[in-house]
Formats: sequence, C-alpha cells, structure tokens
Amino acid sequence: MTNSQQQPDKKDAADLSYLYNFICECPNPRITEAMKKLVDHWLEKTTTVPQLTSAIKEQLNATNEEVVEICWLLAINPNTPPSVLKDLSIGGDSKLLERIAENSNTGAGTLAQLSYQAVAEIRIATASNPTTPLASIMMLVSDDNPDVRFSIAENPKVPEGALNVLKDDDNPYVKMRAATTLARLKLEEHLQN
Repeated sequence: MTNSQQQPDKKDAADLSYLYNFICECPNPRITEAMKKLVDHWLEKTTTVPQLTSAIKEQLNATNEEVVEICWLLAINPNTPPSVLKDLSIGGDSKLLERIAENSNTGAGTLAQLSYQAVAEIRIATASNPTTPLASIMMLVSDDNPDVRFSIAENPKVPEGALNVLKDDDNPYVKMRAATTLARLKLEEHLQN
C-alpha cells in the first residue's frame, strides 16, 4: 500500500476526539462498538491509519449500508479532521461529496478538487463553504450553472472582487443577489466604524 493510499495520517488520528464524539453520537450500537475496536486497533498496531472506508469494510466486516452510514456521519461531523474528509472524498458518491464540501473542516485541497465535480450540488456546496480557496471561488464565478454562481453571490465570506464580477452576471437573480450581498457588506463595514 502506498503512502497516498494510507490516508489519513496518524498525526491527525492522534487526537481521536472526533471519533469518540462520533462513537457517542452514533445511533447504531453495532457501529459504535465496531468503531471503538477500529480505533483501538489503530492506536495499538499501526503507524498510519489505513484508508478509512477499506478499514471499516475489512476489519469490522461492516455491511455496505453500515459503511455508508459511518462515512455519512463522519462527513457531517464538524470535528472530523481534514485528512479524514479527504480520504472520504476518494470514491464517495455525490451526496457524500456534497456533505464533505459543506463541512467547514474540509481542507483547501479537497475543496479545490470538489470544485471540479460534474454534479452541480457539489459545486454549490463547495462555493458556499467559507474556507474554499480563492482560486476555486474565482473559477466557480464563471460556472455554467447559475445556481453555483448564486451560491457564491449570497456568500458574504467571498472576496469583493468575486461579488463585483457577479453583480454584472447575465442571470438577473445572481446579479441581484451579488448586489445585495455587497450592500450588506458595506453596511456592516459602516456600522463597525
């Protein structure tokens, strides 16, 4: 197994609080027990954490439904480390990728990759994430899908340059939303001074 296949890195797994929170919140007792065993195995025997979905499937004899449930719960957990989210994004289905794109803990590299997805909902979620890299935002400003551009136009965390481009958009809804967001930002700035 190569290093790139052994995501996430053990340094991220050293703080397993995100998994313990996950274990405590998981409604399925079989999954909770299985995840405890998997974490114990990682802490005792490995120097790197194996690819998560493979480890769940192989070491826990989890069913496909249980793997999907575990991945989904990890993807929506705000404490899941960026490297785990990156690992989950490899080969994930579109709904899982959308949840990963929405997670504010998703790393910039993963968000950049998600911004190229063919499914518009994934790009919309990526555009809405306040931690999406500037280069990805600027690429998505010219996305063919007006819903993606609208998502950027309503995000007050994007740079004013992106909003200024969108206030001249061909789509009247995107144009109006960008103008509204710019006006709101100017009002907030004025009120702070």
